[in-house]
Amino acid sequence: MSALRLLDLGDDPQERGCIHGATLADEIRANITTYLDRFAIAGVTRLNVLERSEKWLAFMEEDNFDYTTEMKAVARASGLSDVELALLNARYEITYEVFAREAHHANTRPEQEGCTSFGIMPEISATGHTLLCQNWDWLEGVRGCTFVQRVRNSGGDAGKPSFIGFTEAGIVGSKMGVNEAGIGLCVNGLVTPRDGAKGIRKPFHVRCREILEAWRFDQALLPVVQTDRTASTNYLIGHSDGEILNIEATPDFCSVSHPRDGLVVHANHLTSETRTVSQMERIAPNTLYRAARTERRLRAHSGPIDRAVITEALCDHFSYPASVCRHADRALPAEKRVITVAAIIIDLDDRVLHVTDGPPCEAPFQRFALDGSDTATTTSTAA
Repeated sequence: MSALRLLDLGDDPQERGCIHGATLADEIRANITTYLDRFAIAGVTRLNVLERSEKWLAFMEEDNFDYTTEMKAVARASGLSDVELALLNARYEITYEVFAREAHHANTRPEQEGCTSFGIMPEISATGHTLLCQNWDWLEGVRGCTFVQRVRNSGGDAGKPSFIGFTEAGIVGSKMGVNEAGIGLCVNGLVTPRDGAKGIRKPFHVRCREILEAWRFDQALLPVVQTDRTASTNYLIGHSDGEILNIEATPDFCSVSHPRDGLVVHANHLTSETRTVSQMERIAPNTLYRAARTERRLRAHSGPIDRAVITEALCDHFSYPASVCRHADRALPAEKRVITVAAIIIDLDDRVLHVTDGPPCEAPFQRFALDGSDTATTTSTAA
């Protein structure tokens, strides 16, 4: 079993970035290459991407000082430029603008894109805890270039909560995670016709970081709903007190749904937002069955839902390789191949991540706890 890397970090953004960049320099470079290759096959050149990234960097410097300070420290420690790190930290917006263009011109073989996420309320979980779960399906080249960060903030009235989250090498914001206040996050990509039309707004990964830096649930919702957005995203946000909201956030609108009979499930197409058109299914039709199959499998269980039931749902191989448990379609160009890079189960009550390094059918879950009681990890500790 390959152990996912864990970085144990403190509350100084500059120090965090230095440790991140020095420890994962090779993986950061590999991720930049993976994304540049993906953009290139869509007809977007390295020069185009870097010019765009310069604008994102300028925006982030004004939008979130701590985030940008940490990002720049990653750049220096890894021997890369600030613009190259901005490329990674705005790669969601850049990627989904590409996806929107590909959806508009959906005349080629579709790629196997997508994620499947779900939230389980305490009344139907075997432990009585609130759970967020996800298969994070993404470019095959990113596997091995991810890590878990445990950020120990000073807390208190003037400080931010500590959190533990999963992310990609070079990206400061964690897409999936939980903080000491019991606030947790999972995400799904969406595509709509207005993606990219708003220009530069707060980047997705900055929003994710701000969600995990919130003490209260209402504060965790602000990074999603307070401003409009460049690209569409589905945010699944939960709280250990037994609350889960699913927010379909398009550039113009936000549509909220709640668990039904203790469960909410989402894939990569709009299900509650009707004021715009969902387009991910034009390039990834598998989104139309993944959430429905996952929900049926979970609800078919006769008793409370435990880890074994969750794992079985995450390992579903219907319509392989474009399944809930995603595997690479070898008929596609290498740059477009997608797998389940990580399966994640987040216990919001215990503040624990269970994460696989690859598809859950072949990779075991590794435990990462906010309190430090981890298993099967390698650790770098802040000075």
